[in-house]
Amino acid sequence: MQSSELRHEIFRNRSTRPWVIAHRGASGLAPENTLTAFVLAVEQGADGIECDLRLTRDGHIVVCHDASLQRTTNGHGLIHEHTLAELRLLDAGYAFTTDRGATYPFRGLGLRIPTFEEVLAALPSHVVVNAEIKSAPWDPADRQRGQVIAERVVALVRQRPDLRTRLLVSSFDSAVLDTVRRLDPELAVALCTLPLAPLPEQLRSTLDRGYDAFHPMDVGFDEHGAAVIATAHQAGVPVNVWTVDVPDRAVELVVLGVDGIITDYPEATRRALERAVGATAARPVTP
Repeated sequence: MQSSELRHEIFRNRSTRPWVIAHRGASGLAPENTLTAFVLAVEQGADGIECDLRLTRDGHIVVCHDASLQRTTNGHGLIHEHTLAELRLLDAGYAFTTDRGATYPFRGLGLRIPTFEEVLAALPSHVVVNAEIKSAPWDPADRQRGQVIAERVVALVRQRPDLRTRLLVSSFDSAVLDTVRRLDPELAVALCTLPLAPLPEQLRSTLDRGYDAFHPMDVGFDEHGAAVIATAHQAGVPVNVWTVDVPDRAVELVVLGVDGIITDYPEATRRALERAVGATAARPVTP
C-alpha cells in the first residue's frame, strides 16, 4: 500500500498480499458467525475474520448478524429479547444449506450462538478481528444497545491490551464509532457504508470523522474506485471491500489497490490473490 503513515499498528502487520477477511467466518461453507465458521476460516488461511456484535437482554455481547433469530437458527423473536441462557438452547446450524434446502448438514451438531469472548478465545493471536457493532441509527433503543456494546468492547480491550493490535471495530453507525473513539482514541475503527451516496462521499464521511479504515460495499464500488483508493491512501486510510465472493472480482479490486477483501470464501479468495501477486512479481521489468 502506497500511503502516508498508517495510524494503527493493526494495519502495519500485513502480508505481502492484501488481507483476506472471512465474512462472518467461512460463511459460504459453514453456518455464519459460529465458532465452526471462524475456525474453518483460520484453517483456510484467512488473515482475519469479520463478526457481528449484538446485545442480549441480560447484557452479554453475542455474535449474530440479524436482529432476529429466524433466518439462521430454530428460534424466533429478537436477540435483545432473549437472555444468553435462552440463546444457548438454539441451534445455530439449523438453517444452513448449500443446496437450496435439499440438505441441512449442520443441524443437530451442537452449534450455538457464541459470545464475543468465545470467538476471541477460539482464534490464534495473529488473526485480525473485525468486530462490527450492529446498530440501527433510526431506532433510538437499538442505537443505545450499540453504544453499550461499544463501551463494553472498550472495557474488554482495557482488560486485554493484546487485543489492541488485532481488533478493528466497525459499524454503519457513526454514533457507535464516535463512542469508541471518545472512550479509546487509540482503538482502530472503520466506517461501513452502503451505496446510498456516491463513493467519494462515502469516503469523505470516513475522512472527515477521522476514522481509521473505510469499508465500502462491492456493489457500489464503481468507476470512482481507483481515485477513492488513492485519496484514502494519501490519508493513510486502508480500504477493505465487502462482500466479494467471486475470486476474479477480488483480483480486479486488488489491482485497483484495495487493501482487504471481505469474503464468504476465504480459501478461494486467498488462492486467487496469491496467484495474482505471484504473476505480478514474475513479470519482467520493461524499460
